[in-house]
Amino acid sequence: MKKIIAAFVLFISVSMTANAQDVKKSNSQEKKITSVETTKVDFNDLAKKDTYKLVKLLQLDQQMAKDLNGLFFYKHNQFSLAKNENEKNQISEQIEAKLRATLTPSQMDKITSQPDLLKSLIN
Repeated sequence: MKKIIAAFVLFISVSMTANAQDVKKSNSQEKKITSVETTKVDFNDLAKKDTYKLVKLLQLDQQMAKDLNGLFFYKHNQFSLAKNENEKNQISEQIEAKLRATLTPSQMDKITSQPDLLKSLIN
């Protein structure tokens, strides 16, 4: 009888310990998800600011603004993942090439006439 009670108590204690560890894991996963969501929101806000600068300067239509917003979201996301200056320079070159491919030459001339704006858009 004593052995049965001892085995039962041991079983309950192991079960409680395992359950407590599961709760801690789920809490840490919730924190990671929350930090990822806030980061995405920040990237979206930064992308909207960049898009607004271009829409204000070039009077772009809704579809073009949406496409550029996606490009700038990609830019900010990739910059956050870049580990060194070489990677950041490559990303800047990609963004500039995509901007040149998306916009007309006259629109690009307006942007290049303002070097500070161009630098803020690609860096």
